[in-house]
Amino acid sequence: MAREILNKKEFYQLVNDFDLTEKEKTVYWKELSNGFFSSFEELSKHYQSPVKKPVYRRTFQSRPYADDRYNAWYVKTKIEHAESGSLLGKKIAVKDNISIAGVPMSMGTKLLESYKPKEDATVISRLLDHGADILGKSVSENLFCSGSSFTADSGPVENPKVPGYSAGGSSSGSGALVASQQVDMALGCDQTGSIRIPSAWCGIYGLKPTRGLVPYTGIGSVDQLLDTVGPMANKVSDLALLLDAIAGKDGLDGRQAWLSMGQSFSFAEQLSSEISGKKVGLLQQGFRIEGVSDPEVDQTVQKNVGYFKEVGVSVQDISVPEFDLARNIADVINTLGTSRQQLRYGGSSFGTDTYYPIDLSETFKSRINSKTVTSLAPLVQLMLYGGEMADGQIEDYYGRAQNMIPLVKKAFEAAFKEVDILALPTVPFTARKLPPLKANIKEQIDSGVGAGHNDGPFNIIGCPAISIPCKLDEGQKPIGMMLVAPFGQDQQLLDFAYAYERMIA
Repeated sequence: MAREILNKKEFYQLVNDFDLTEKEKTVYWKELSNGFFSSFEELSKHYQSPVKKPVYRRTFQSRPYADDRYNAWYVKTKIEHAESGSLLGKKIAVKDNISIAGVPMSMGTKLLESYKPKEDATVISRLLDHGADILGKSVSENLFCSGSSFTADSGPVENPKVPGYSAGGSSSGSGALVASQQVDMALGCDQTGSIRIPSAWCGIYGLKPTRGLVPYTGIGSVDQLLDTVGPMANKVSDLALLLDAIAGKDGLDGRQAWLSMGQSFSFAEQLSSEISGKKVGLLQQGFRIEGVSDPEVDQTVQKNVGYFKEVGVSVQDISVPEFDLARNIADVINTLGTSRQQLRYGGSSFGTDTYYPIDLSETFKSRINSKTVTSLAPLVQLMLYGGEMADGQIEDYYGRAQNMIPLVKKAFEAAFKEVDILALPTVPFTARKLPPLKANIKEQIDSGVGAGHNDGPFNIIGCPAISIPCKLDEGQKPIGMMLVAPFGQDQQLLDFAYAYERMIA
């Protein structure tokens, strides 16, 4: 064990405020010290990780980099890989909350600097087995809590398409590296929009797959209900190619219970632009959101959805009033997941048959505590304090949020009986200007929230969602059109994106 559980002084401090007599405290201490923790100690002695040891040699280079124009790289790597495979010759970046053994990972905070994971995430092993050239890790926003791109302790990530503006977050580095064509593809992670927001603002394609399609094993987690890892690229065919390589059950991720072991995928091979006769529904609750939506974004997305009519797709308005409730549910689970699971337990939750990267959770617990938490970005602190306050109430807000999800699922299932695909703005407004480096707390918080307004609901119901770069008029900043398909219909979603890409080429 890293340190002994038993410590008499700490025990008495723990129970100091409890309504116990001194005699009762003494009895409990004796019971605890008389072998109560033997199972814990034996487990630590004999612990073996179920993850295979890395087989490919790797080296890395640390910051700063003279050629990192957009401040998007956290660390650069050179990793040996298979000599053949579907990704041979493809340059890839992965978000800095995805474990690469022996390579630094900070997840956007200096509190984790010098931490090096001991194991590769499943997606890393799969990329290397498919011949991918992983060039490094892209900047993640501070504990991946922001939809903007200025909260990482390594500094703001600039939008390659709109200098001086946010690249979106929290997969900010991945978005910027793909948009600037420094890599062919990237992996991002998405809890309430963190793949789709940077994709929208950087003018690229970004897919949040169906929950569990891709194993999340070995990746920094907020909440198992929200966590998703997926591809970002400039071409739909590259999205599909990357998804093929990383999809499938690994036997270690409880999110994947709906998949069969050994099941393979061929999204790239089956990619088709034949979508005639399909129906798209303009989700009304995603447009004209009072105090949030930019009319230019609404109009641009509606215009771009209209292009589907040219290939025989019908477009109609559709209303799902429960979408507003879903936003609230996603906010509650994201806030409590961040404060409970991530910040308090380093990503480990309870009651799930899922592998936990314990070296990450133990590093979290050793470095992030009441004495150091004020070093985190203001938005992370806001979520921590808000989550702690909510957890201190009699109401079980997390349980209430979870219990309302079936209602939301039922509403969307009904909507998908009317249409094949839902469409709405990925982000209801365009990229914001990056705040000044010495912005006060309120300015930082205000600049970092709100971008995921339309995204979180699809994390809680698990449906696949993709951000597609809209065809723009001259002078417009990038705008993303989000398409959403029923649970498990990732191929249909990719086909719609592929058809659109070909239409506007």
